[in-house]
Order: sequence, then C-alpha cells, then structure tokens
Amino acid sequence: MPSGFHEVVFSVSDLEGAARFYQEVAGWDVVYLESGDADLAKFWGLPCDQTIRQALLKNPGTERGFLRLVSFPGDEQQQMRSNAQTWDTGGIFDVNVRVLDIHAKFQQLRDRGWQFYSDPIRFHFGPFVVWEVLAKGPDGVVFAMVERVQPPLEGWPHLRELSQIFNSTQIVADFDTSLEFYRDKLDFKIYLEHEGPSKEAGPNVLGLPHNLANEIPRKVVILSPDGSNSGSVELIGFDGVIGADHSGHAVAPNLGILALRFPVDNLEAYRQRLAGHGVTPVNGPSTLVIEPYGQVEVMTVRAPEGAWLEFYQPKMNDSGG
Repeated sequence: MPSGFHEVVFSVSDLEGAARFYQEVAGWDVVYLESGDADLAKFWGLPCDQTIRQALLKNPGTERGFLRLVSFPGDEQQQMRSNAQTWDTGGIFDVNVRVLDIHAKFQQLRDRGWQFYSDPIRFHFGPFVVWEVLAKGPDGVVFAMVERVQPPLEGWPHLRELSQIFNSTQIVADFDTSLEFYRDKLDFKIYLEHEGPSKEAGPNVLGLPHNLANEIPRKVVILSPDGSNSGSVELIGFDGVIGADHSGHAVAPNLGILALRFPVDNLEAYRQRLAGHGVTPVNGPSTLVIEPYGQVEVMTVRAPEGAWLEFYQPKMNDSGG
C-alpha cells in the first residue's frame, strides 16, 4: 500500500518567482533545484526535447508535504482551472496548509496580490472548529489556509508560517463514482465525512451566494491510504450546482496543481492490486530519476475527474541501502 502523498507538484510560469514567494511567505526552504531529463518529459507525454525545470521546497523540520515547482519553458500552456469557481469540477482544486494566525496571513497574501473567495470564516467542520480561507494565486493555484480553534491543535511542532501541505481537495460532479474510486479501487480509508449546507445564510468559505449557502447541500469525504489526515485527498460534491468541467486541461504542461505523489513500499504489488479492481495506469510503471529520492519506479493513475496521481517506489542502490 502507498503512504499519504509526500509531495504536490505545481506547474508554474515563473519558477524563480514562485520559489522566492514560498521562501518569503511560507518560510519554506528550497532543498533541490535542477532541470529534468528527457525521461520525465516522455513520462508526462511531452516531446523528449522539452525542457523541464524544477524546485523542491519543504517546511523546515518536516519529512513530507513537500511542494515541487515545475516549469516548461517555451511550451504553450493554459491554466488547468482557468477562471474556475469553487463548484467547477475537474483536476485538483486546492492544497491545505495550517497557519497560526489566519488573519495575518490573509493580509500578507492580499498585499501580494492574491485573491480570495471570501474573507476568513469561522465554522464547525465535523468535530472541529476552524478559521479557514481559500487563497488563489498565480497560475490558478489555490491554498486552503486553516487555523484550528477547537480542539487545540497538537502534534505540529514545525508550524510557523505555513505548515507542510497535509491535504488536497477535488471538486467532483459524480461524488459516488469518485468515492468508490478512492475507497474501493485504490483502497484508501475514510478519515472524515460531512454532509449538509451551511447552518445559516451568509458569507462562506466556498464563495457561494450568501442567500443560497444554507440551501445548497455539500458532501465532503476525506480519505488517505492509512485513514489519517496526512497526505489525504478531500472530495467535495455540490448538490444542485453545476459548473464548468476542467478535467481535460489537468495535464502537463498546463499551469496549476499538476499531481499528487504517493510513495509505495511495493509498486508492483500495488499495481497488481489495482488491476484486480479494474484500474490501469495511464503511464508507467517507468524508471525515472526524481531527486532527492534518486531512481524510482513510478506509475500514474488518473482519478475519474482528471486528478493526476503518481505512485512511486525508490529503487534500492547497489549496496542494498
């Protein structure tokens, strides 16, 4: 079985600018910077002579929830979820990070030109009380910033500016099919389920019309390979709201949240397990070099509404280490 995702891949138009932003605002470190090889371009269905530049960032002290920025100089691109509303489906909608002071981060991002679907909102989510805001930045990437109110947040010793990425959301039109895919075909386990509209009309995190927020039911399920909220996938379905479908654009080299990467302890065994559930990789298994993991075996599975999921296993070196 895989673990929860260890990194998220963003396709960006300005690699240096994006890396600098996450260093300054998120407090993350650049731990790897390089140009990708022809094998990676081929794996993503691009010409072998396509240049791919990469930067890997991490929250200091953490060993997962990394952000990998990639850019594709010279290639024609469009945003994967161009002009998307929160209820538009297809691809990966957002990534989730924790903050200690959501209002300060909201102001800091607003000063840097980021847009929001609402001001920070306090609400109940399952057993939790949180402040949350959805921030949309360059290339259409969206961050859900979450400040826990109750119960007090524990077990996040390295949280200073933005935490590591711990969750990622997909907006889906066919909720039952997507849930079946993750739960019954990928064998992910459910961490949390929530259903219903907002308790009252008015401002809401998803930017729904205020007069309809308490009339539009939503289904939410969070799943991960081990049933935790670390490296997890969140599915959201709207009842009675139909938006655009961006699933066809959620591929390289287009701009936005490109992929989630899940480490697997035995990729071939997991591939066979998926085959038994009727799931066939759209790419791989292939051998690639993905630093800092070195040489890996990797395969790609696409979720029913276009999310790109990469499962990888580092290959053993000659000494067996």
